[in-house]
Amino acid sequence: MKFTFENLGPIRKAELELGDLTIISGRNNTGKTHIAYALYGFLNGFDRQLSGSWGNSFVENCFARIGAGPVEEATRRLRDDGQVRWDMSAELREKERDRLVVEMAAEYSENGISRTFNASREYFRGASLRVDYGDELFLRNSSLSASLDPIELFDPIGGLINWKHDGGQVIVSLADITPEEMRPLSPAYLKRVFVRTYLRFLLGGAFMFVQNPHIFSSARHTIPLFISELDYVRNQVVLSMQFKERESNDSSPFDIEPLQNISSYPLPVHDNIDFYRRISRLAEAYRDDISEDSAGPIEEMLRGRFKVVDDSVRLTSSPDDVAGFDIPLHLASSSTWELSSLHFFLKYIFNLDVSRLIIIDEPESHLDTTNQIRLARLLAELVNAGNRVLITTHSDYIVKEVNNLIMLSSGFARKEETMERLGYREADVLSPGQVRAYTAEGGGLIPNKVDEYGIQMPVFDQTIDDINRRARELYTRIEREKGDE
Repeated sequence: MKFTFENLGPIRKAELELGDLTIISGRNNTGKTHIAYALYGFLNGFDRQLSGSWGNSFVENCFARIGAGPVEEATRRLRDDGQVRWDMSAELREKERDRLVVEMAAEYSENGISRTFNASREYFRGASLRVDYGDELFLRNSSLSASLDPIELFDPIGGLINWKHDGGQVIVSLADITPEEMRPLSPAYLKRVFVRTYLRFLLGGAFMFVQNPHIFSSARHTIPLFISELDYVRNQVVLSMQFKERESNDSSPFDIEPLQNISSYPLPVHDNIDFYRRISRLAEAYRDDISEDSAGPIEEMLRGRFKVVDDSVRLTSSPDDVAGFDIPLHLASSSTWELSSLHFFLKYIFNLDVSRLIIIDEPESHLDTTNQIRLARLLAELVNAGNRVLITTHSDYIVKEVNNLIMLSSGFARKEETMERLGYREADVLSPGQVRAYTAEGGGLIPNKVDEYGIQMPVFDQTIDDINRRARELYTRIEREKGDE
């Protein structure tokens, strides 16, 4: 799947093809973060776009184009008869799918990019995103099943809405639900489900691998330090708005003045803050389901354990640590702040049965070189568990370790013995075909060659060669001076 970005901050035009593992390197201020954030904003907004007024308008127009009649009539027949169908050839479905993707990208380009960066539309005027999904195997899907349960109902009613395309007709049916059980579902709600699931069905499974993407922004290490202050400001805003409402009946029902003192955050940072606020609730919800006996991969890197006490996160010593400590997170090291959100994501959100796109902006931040190498192996493990991972990085150590993991995919004598001696596992192995690598440079992305020996990334190689050359010259001059004495 390829994404094309234009006029996006430092980016004039850049094409990005996602691999199982995608690495974007480059010097500072070359647009790496802009691409990561813009991609996240587009993929993260899928459900809202498909479920809102935009999706409803698209389906209304689609039904008019294909002659399927009004959407309300289709949902009424589905509700009364349990099934509805209409003619649609494979070619027409593909045409409507193409139209849907193009219009979704156009809507995001016009209104979504500026919202993702929390900036004015004027700043991103002319910015655009295009999508090429032609090579995705997911497009072969010709059926879809989705639950009918409204989130607001406490007692699940069961029932499924099933979509099927037999090549000439679309057939929509209800299953595992009686007419009596349908009564809690209003016509408006059923229409929303119909519209949302039709759009998912129309996509044919495209983008399924990136549903629910999760991003770790470069600002993640500051969130544990300032989360209390952020919550305090939020509470003060609510109190201020309530006071103004009591003070005057003539005041606006939503006075934005109290909001003017709140800093503006891009969507990825906002979502990272929101995730951190949820940690205490997640810990309580999974208290009986997740064992605390074994350390997670991040805790092994930090040689400590995270624990959630009430609404705060603490770092404690490992059981075998004789010294022992138990400190609030804000007193821990910056690397602990940095890795805490990844730890809780892996513990409470990550699911081996659910594939997703994981985006990490500068994963090496605040990590020593040993932990950068360990993190590279963890990323490979996430990829081999069925996820896609995108990172932006300045770390030569991460890239070199990825190169080692790629070389492990080749056949050579005594391979199993060598892997064991070097401390590698099968879960660490990456093939060249799984990896895409780019250098952000000159307002675009330059693809880097990936072969059986790894990634050829000149941005690092040239810098290392330059510093080694200077070191050799200085060393030689010092030695010559000693010889002259």
